[in-house]
Amino acid sequence: MAGKDETEAVDFKRSRELLRDYWESVEREAEENPNLKYVRDHSLREAIRDSINHRLVAYRFCLLIQLLGKLTNPAIDCLRLQKRKAGWDARSLGSKVVAPFNREQENVLGTSGDPYVGNPMRVPRMRRDDKSKKDIAGWNTLVNVLEQVEEKSDADFTKNVFRQVLLEVLRRQQVLRFAYPIPPRVSLEVALAVATNFLSERSGGDRGQAVCAALFDAIGAHFGLYAEVRRAAINASDRATGRAADLECVDAEGSVVLAVEVKERNLTLTDLEGTLQKCRQLNVKDIFFTAQGVKVEDQNDINNRISSAFASGQNVYVFQLLEFARSILAIGGEPIRRTFLVKIGDNLDGWNIQPRHRQAWKTLLEGV
Repeated sequence: MAGKDETEAVDFKRSRELLRDYWESVEREAEENPNLKYVRDHSLREAIRDSINHRLVAYRFCLLIQLLGKLTNPAIDCLRLQKRKAGWDARSLGSKVVAPFNREQENVLGTSGDPYVGNPMRVPRMRRDDKSKKDIAGWNTLVNVLEQVEEKSDADFTKNVFRQVLLEVLRRQQVLRFAYPIPPRVSLEVALAVATNFLSERSGGDRGQAVCAALFDAIGAHFGLYAEVRRAAINASDRATGRAADLECVDAEGSVVLAVEVKERNLTLTDLEGTLQKCRQLNVKDIFFTAQGVKVEDQNDINNRISSAFASGQNVYVFQLLEFARSILAIGGEPIRRTFLVKIGDNLDGWNIQPRHRQAWKTLLEGV
């Protein structure tokens, strides 16, 4: 029996593995380098960005599907759309591999489970100036990107173009809000457990600040101690932003009621001195530190410095975040616990925290 033409075959299992591996790599590298780019050619990067953000759903999916096929099997023609007598099955790759991946990423490219079901992609092979297309210019942009891949026929170029496509998908996702399934009721232990699980992975401060900001948001909303919580970007220094600390709880007039420094490590004397100086300059009297603990060799000096700060008019409090949260969430009852969970999601979205952290929070809530 005649075998299937292997030059036209795309292994969907392999495609899933490649897509997952490349996505995780791009996520990680983008977090380390906000100015990341995989393609040097500015016009090619613009073409990819415009395609990923096109108004038509099929266009948004196109580069991801076609290039994933090419990456899986370099022998195929990435401009082919239909199998028929020759070619590979791009539509099935889209529905069986790319669409499920897209659902996992909050439908960043659209909600279609079969991206190539419509008329635009029902042609054997993509070609320029196709008059049947609603947006011929946008169609030509797609063709131009895929033609460059075919003409160069270079494995490294194909990989870099695919990475750039994933990078633009990631950037599109970063401006979208995730849907967080908050339960109508949540116990104290469940609220603390889900927050503890979320904080168990190091994040360069992103997760810790989101949880801490959410707690102080909830305190302000339920106890009326201040009007809002202001937060600077995670990688911006307090001195550069002119802020007293990572978080500022301010009253209706904009005056800082209390400052909060968020540390995902032990507090040091240097940390304490720096914040005391900033807060003194800004006339902030109440200062909170959330930290795992206090650096052992600095313990006595920190205690003495807190005492001297009190004598000069500054109140300093050091606590472990979730231990403090336990008391607050018990006193505030069910309403404040739900607000706390909601505000974590609001902070993750509002500060465009890396999607993998937002996805992790969503997954944890789905298990409640």
